[in-house]
Amino acid sequence: MKRTIFLPFLMLIFLIPSAWSQEEKEKGTGSREEEWTKKRQEKISQIVPEKLSSVERILMWIEKGGLRVRFKSIYPGIGNLGSGSGFAPQIRFWQRDFPIHFLDLQATAAYSTRSYQQYTFQIGRILQQGVEPLLGQGGTGGLSEFRGVRRRESTGFLYGDFAYRDFPQEDFFGIGPNSLEENRTDYAMESTTYGVTGGYRFANIAVVGARAGVLKININDGTDDRFPNTQDLFNDDQAPGLLVQPDNYFRFNTSFVLDYREKPGNAHTGGMIGFGYTRFNDTDTNTFDFTRYTIDAKQFISLGSVQRVLALHFLSSFDDPDTGSRVPFYLQESLGGSDTLRGFIEYRFRDVNRMLMQAEYRWEAAPALEFALFYDTGKVFSDREDFDFKNLEKDWGFGVRFKFPQALFLRIDIAKSNEATRFYFKFNSAF
Repeated sequence: MKRTIFLPFLMLIFLIPSAWSQEEKEKGTGSREEEWTKKRQEKISQIVPEKLSSVERILMWIEKGGLRVRFKSIYPGIGNLGSGSGFAPQIRFWQRDFPIHFLDLQATAAYSTRSYQQYTFQIGRILQQGVEPLLGQGGTGGLSEFRGVRRRESTGFLYGDFAYRDFPQEDFFGIGPNSLEENRTDYAMESTTYGVTGGYRFANIAVVGARAGVLKININDGTDDRFPNTQDLFNDDQAPGLLVQPDNYFRFNTSFVLDYREKPGNAHTGGMIGFGYTRFNDTDTNTFDFTRYTIDAKQFISLGSVQRVLALHFLSSFDDPDTGSRVPFYLQESLGGSDTLRGFIEYRFRDVNRMLMQAEYRWEAAPALEFALFYDTGKVFSDREDFDFKNLEKDWGFGVRFKFPQALFLRIDIAKSNEATRFYFKFNSAF
């Protein structure tokens, strides 16, 4: 304690004479302030703009529209048709206040390298970034994943939408955590949806929304010749809804999202949490009526600097079928693929309940280049009593990401599990 008290006095002994001497010098040589002003001006005149790396120059060029072949309101892009769909070029038409004020129009068409196709149409006052996945929507490029609440004034949104999707090679391994990799099959799923979405965006951090509409699904033979059709290996007891699908589902969703990330597309601090409620009503036989509850939470923690970030993700969903009803296998949530358990193939595990936890250590080597170490773990289960941390599937891996200042451009991940080593090239973040 005595040493701590003594140090300030010791510093004063040295500083006071030095300051006195400096003051005497300034009296004989002119104003010290003028001298420093002159030096600052000389330094400013010698500043050379920071040189960007080749990768940074290319990404900046892309961000400023170097690859944008735009004709009026038509934009090319990359569609997000779900895990395992392959590379999907997309054409998007987007026009605000068309044909009248306060009326937006958006239409997309995407076709992937694995023959997945999707066509969407929306008209009304459209929320460009918001709660689409939690509302059971998505699959429309930039709208297919939650990227945050756009930082602008509060506003309401209300629009009608239509979507047609043809996914010909969806994988199915069986239901439950004990499904076998060697039982891989595929099926084709054709769906048509139309409905109305509305809600309100609060300035900066929150969106509350609801959606009501009709969903029609047809299940057919898959087109991947490497694997048997799901209908050939499984029966309707093992895969509910395999033989007969309802004419229509009436689907209602509501959700709330709180986003406090400092930069939603390239977060270093803050987080996001969303809650969703979805109701499926089988309007034909009432044998597939169920309710889904979803929670999705992300947190980003700077580790001493903005270049080093610990990113955490927790996701869980619970399906509650009505008495005498079942949840069809093609509507059950799954784990596996580029966004969840990355060391496993797409849709590797599925059941009426799931839990996922992910952690990434991200190091920004340069503004446009990021490296990541990640760990994924989770499971699917049928009994709510199994909501615990036992018998979890897990994987780990390494990633390289190329980024714009506001968002990720390209993600390359290599993930290892007890079943396989998986490689991914994606144009969206894992979470």
